[in-house]
Parts: sequence; C-alpha cells; structure tokens
Amino acid sequence: MKHNAGFTLIELMLALALGLLVSAAAILMLMTGQKSYSMQQGLANLQDNANFGLNYITKDIRLANLNTQKSVINDETAYGGIVLTSSENATMDVKDEISTPLSNLYQTITGATASVNLLSRSHGAAEQGSAPEWTGKSNVKDASSSTDVLSDQLVIQYLPQYQLDDKGTANQNDDELIGGFDCEGNSLNFPLLKRDEGDFGEQVVVQRYFLRTSNKQSNEPNDALALACDAGYYSKSGEPTAINNYGDAGEVIMSRVDHFHFLLSIQHHDNTRQYISVDEYMKLASPRPRIIAVQLGILARSLDTVGREQVIKNDQNFKVLDQNVVIKTDPEVTTKYIRRVITQNVALRNAIGERGK
Repeated sequence: MKHNAGFTLIELMLALALGLLVSAAAILMLMTGQKSYSMQQGLANLQDNANFGLNYITKDIRLANLNTQKSVINDETAYGGIVLTSSENATMDVKDEISTPLSNLYQTITGATASVNLLSRSHGAAEQGSAPEWTGKSNVKDASSSTDVLSDQLVIQYLPQYQLDDKGTANQNDDELIGGFDCEGNSLNFPLLKRDEGDFGEQVVVQRYFLRTSNKQSNEPNDALALACDAGYYSKSGEPTAINNYGDAGEVIMSRVDHFHFLLSIQHHDNTRQYISVDEYMKLASPRPRIIAVQLGILARSLDTVGREQVIKNDQNFKVLDQNVVIKTDPEVTTKYIRRVITQNVALRNAIGERGK
C-alpha cells in the first residue's frame, strides 16, 4: 500500500509566496509598460500635431506680401503682408483738408471686418474683442508675477499667383482665375469678368491665426484651446468695403495649444535688427521700421493624458520666445500632459529687395 504525502505547511507557504512574487512582477511590468506606452503615445501625437501644424502655418506665412507693389512692409504699406492696420487705427495722411488712412487693409474697408481685433494683436493690447474675434485666450500666466499672459494673433495678406483657366469659348464670360486654396481649404477660383452676382477678378487673401476654444474632455486641467485659421478675401480692383467670409471661428490647424506668441523681426534705418511684439512695434515713432521676418512660438501639449506621471511638473517653467510662463491648472484635476515649446523663424521672402521704391 502506497502512502501519498502532500505539501508541508512551510512548502505551501513558500509556493504561495513565490506565486505572489511572480504575479507582482507581472503586474509591475504591465503597469510600467502602460506608463511607457502612454508617454510614447503622448510624445507621438504631440510631435505629429506640432510638425504638421507648424509646417502648414510657415508655408502660408511665406506667401505674405506676394505680388504686392512694394516689398517694404510696415504699418502704412497698402496691401502689406503683415496686417497691422485698417481704417480703424491707421495713421491719417491729411492733404487739402482730406484725411486718408495709410492702412495695410485697403483704405475703403470699414465696419466689422476692419475691427482692430481682426488685425495682428499681441499681449499688451489695450482692448480685447469677443469671440470669434481676438480675445487673447491662453492657458498660461507669467512665471514671475502670476498675471495672465494673452496669446497673440497674426494676420497676413497676399495676392495669389492666379492662373487663367481659358474655357476656349468665343468670349471670356466663362473664363476663371485659379488661385489655389486658402488656409481653411476654400478654393480661390473667381470669374475673370463680372457675372450676374458674386465676386470677380483678382482677390487679395487675408488669413489670421489665433487661439480659440475647442471641444473639451471632462478630465482636462484647463481650457481646451486650438490654433485656428480664419480666411477671407477682398477685391484688388475698385473700392471694397468689407472682407468677404472673414471674422468667423475658422478651421483648426493645431489641437491643444496652450499659448501662441510671435515676434516681428524689424530692420531699423541704421540696418540694426530687433525682435519685438506687435504692441511694442505700434508704440514706436512713425514712420515705423521695416518688417523682414516673423518668429513663431507655440506651447503645445499632447492630446492624451500620461496619467499622474511624477516626472511631469505642473509648475514647470516654459520659455516661449521672450516670455517665461507657467501653465494655469485646476488643482482638483490631477491628470498630466506632455508639453513642448516649438519655435520657427520665417523669413518674409516677398519683403526682400527694394521693389516699388
């Protein structure tokens, strides 16, 4: 007769302990892998979003001042590539008791689409508009004073390189000018000659880049902001009174942007150069210096949370060009996100040379 013996109490305890250790190691590996995946996913969508959005913006900004009469850009240049002035805030040229605005937007444009809050704006501006105009919305505050820092708004304009689409008929009534697409994806195709209704002939394109609110998830620590572009156009001929399709919420270019800031690179009369904000530029004595480039700064964050990762600090300082800022967060929200500052210098190649002098 065989006698079967089981585990002793000590053997059973050792087996259970080893099993627990193996299970704990497996759980730890799973948690570490999940953290690593969240971090990599956050970095990936941040990089993809930033690279695509920044490339899209810089490509358009290089069009500023295209096909204009003058290469020099300042606040008094008609059709100037960086839009700083309209009939609302332009320097007035008084001749024979007649005042004419020296503005970037054509002087006859008035009303809602000539609002100063639809022009290039920066932190320090005296007044902000209400959405969809520039509001200065951002998710940052000054690292030293803890006061809110407003985001900027960049407005450019250019005359597309139109191609004539000749339909091959006996007259030109059905011919069209093909000018590509604006930043919202709208086609820039216009009849060559006037028809019963609608715009015709060459149109100047105006595009503004600004932050606005977007769809927010329940666990986000601050406002869900996106970098958007709003585009419109006005006739190159005649006396236009408004910018068509301009002044709305536009289309999102980059999701989850906490701050947008840019500086103008200016060339003084003694050939020295300087980077300053729009507000600082407009405070200079007239005639103001020539603008030759734009420096962009974007504080972007990941779309997906990385949990409560300890290496990510809510009070981290970020340097966005000449600004030192920290994120405004809700203390009751503990989820964290990856953030990166992205910068780009954009030379205004259509502002080079002495064209039109």
